[in-house]
Amino acid sequence: MYVCCNPMAECCNPMFEGCNPMAECCNPMDVCCNPMAECCDPMYVCCNPMAECCDPMAECCNPMAECCNPMYCREDLSPPTSLNGYSMDSNDAKKKKGPAPRQQEELCLVCGDRASGYHYNALTCEGCKGFFRRSITKNAVYQCKYGNNCEIDMYMRRKCQECRLKKCLSVGMRPECVVPEYQCAVKRKEKKAQKDKDKPNSTTNGSPEMLSMKEAEPKMEPETLLPSPNGIKPVSPEQEELIHRLVYYQNEYEQPSEEDLKRITQNQLPDCEDQSDLRFRHITEITILTVQLIVEFAKRLPGFDKLLREDQIALLKACSSEVMMFRMARRYDVQSDSILFANNQPYSKDSYSLAGMGETIEDMLRFCRQMYSMKVDNAEYALLTAIVIFSERPSLIEGWKVEKIQEIYLEALKAYVDNRRRPKSGAIFAKLLSVLTELRTLGNQNSEMCFSLKLKNKKLPPFLAEIWDVIP
Repeated sequence: MYVCCNPMAECCNPMFEGCNPMAECCNPMDVCCNPMAECCDPMYVCCNPMAECCDPMAECCNPMAECCNPMYCREDLSPPTSLNGYSMDSNDAKKKKGPAPRQQEELCLVCGDRASGYHYNALTCEGCKGFFRRSITKNAVYQCKYGNNCEIDMYMRRKCQECRLKKCLSVGMRPECVVPEYQCAVKRKEKKAQKDKDKPNSTTNGSPEMLSMKEAEPKMEPETLLPSPNGIKPVSPEQEELIHRLVYYQNEYEQPSEEDLKRITQNQLPDCEDQSDLRFRHITEITILTVQLIVEFAKRLPGFDKLLREDQIALLKACSSEVMMFRMARRYDVQSDSILFANNQPYSKDSYSLAGMGETIEDMLRFCRQMYSMKVDNAEYALLTAIVIFSERPSLIEGWKVEKIQEIYLEALKAYVDNRRRPKSGAIFAKLLSVLTELRTLGNQNSEMCFSLKLKNKKLPPFLAEIWDVIP
């Protein structure tokens, strides 16, 4: 097992061949850019969500301290323009091996992520290439915890290694193509020797920024890693604080303001407008307010301001429709089998059909019923929402960084479910993760519906058309 302690070292880059991203040494809670560290402030204020001119607030303070004021503004929708203290080295992106995919984007045959080329006889992404190589060189034996029939995608690939390895073999990856471990060790040794030879003589190893980040890295006490007497690892103080913050932000940015709701009501002219158009316009205006609140929630998540601006925008655009499904599930009324919008007006299947959106509403309502039956609480909703926001997307520049942040939220959800949902916590956690896969399907259906609206002469507002990439 290749072990490394410094998460910023190039060996901890998922694009780097010689490292196991699943190893305990690469724990995202250990990184110095841990969103729970006092030096990381997710708070900032800006204006228009897609504007270029937005600038984050001052950098370094504790978001939970009394001195930190979110300064919430309803028009504040834009991601920050800079990284706060998260320096990156240009050498982080390693050159990919294997033939490049064709110009049209190819997908990994194992997990569906963006493929980087043909590896070990199959078209795969860098992550599945590295996973397969490590599994073969170490003769790894895995065990599925979820029934030996997991559907491997970008969510589940890190959760079930046995099913992932089976999928690798089933798509044609060949163990005999993997270079033996001893040859890899020789190659690593040669690289290290060459690197030491080229390194300038200096007492300072690394940039001042990197040194300050290492010094600020929180140390994990052994006691916090020990399981509780009943064998279940308790929720750590850091995880508990994280959950409290997420629930607070979720409640804070769930409902539109009274002024916004009044404006929507005043804009309705039922005597002069077709009822179908009126219902469509009302739903789209409520949707705009909901997406704006989702953006506000995302911007305050620990770790979000550590991402590149381009990746922030990519995440916001990709996650908004999926997170909106969670919002709908939280507003689901089981008595009327409908969604209660912010003004407590129920919208049923008939309401959506009248607005020209009947194709997907049945699947959305079924999803809402499922979440209701699972008795998902506020903390689980908040953590699931954060996990969806920090999901891998094909257009990300630094996807590995998003993955590290997402792992923090996954670990917090696991600890929370283990301690709250006993004795069936394992099955419930697996079920919650399967919800994420279903959300991706619903998000795709939403995109298809948006495109089909053009055929019905129903035009999406510019804001939704831009954030959902609907070409006018």
